[in-house]
Amino acid sequence: MSNPSPETNNAIEITIPTTHTHTHTRTRTRTRRHSIRLPGVIRSFPGAKPIPLAISVTIGLIVCFAIPRPREVSKQAWHLFAIFLTTITGLISGPLPVGAWVFVCLTVCVVTKTVTFNNAFAAFTNEVIWLIVVSFFFSRGFVKTGLGDRLAMYFVRWFGKSTLGLAYGLAISEAIISPAMPSATARAGGIFLPIIHSLAAAGGSSPKDGSARKLGAFLIQSQLQVS
Repeated sequence: MSNPSPETNNAIEITIPTTHTHTHTRTRTRTRRHSIRLPGVIRSFPGAKPIPLAISVTIGLIVCFAIPRPREVSKQAWHLFAIFLTTITGLISGPLPVGAWVFVCLTVCVVTKTVTFNNAFAAFTNEVIWLIVVSFFFSRGFVKTGLGDRLAMYFVRWFGKSTLGLAYGLAISEAIISPAMPSATARAGGIFLPIIHSLAAAGGSSPKDGSARKLGAFLIQSQLQVS
């Protein structure tokens, strides 16, 4: 049996100067190194990107305090507009991941009393929003379990005589599923996108190597028009 590998030393050495004073002698300074262990979450946290963060926050502050507010617009609405511009700029520049950035901006709205807590989180009680979220969970499950690849092989076997046949098969499936799942976003993201991705991969079509027009682009376009 092989010996277990030693654990990785994640200690961080911090140099701390210490001063010792002795009677009838001059003051001497010694440098000691102290090892402090930090949690793994803190060590691995990349933090926000400083330049996109500064740009996003600066745009919101300029709109909120430097640009004169129109008389027809209330103070609360003007502050909300500034936070909205900050949010959009952050989504484009990406100082944080999308979910984290949106949650930070939403928290700012509540803390500054621009929007009440009930109004800020009212969308989270909407059934359609949770339907879309769950559909994307299903989408990840399709990819992880290989179910999307299996369904893609069935489509190829039943309608795979031509790319037009595959498009017709997806259109028929869309018509059958749509009464039970009325949200087009949920159907596209949770069901048909993983299947189309698997079909394109099986046909050697990928956007990374310039072969997207071989099959994937056609199926995506046809499915978009059907939905």
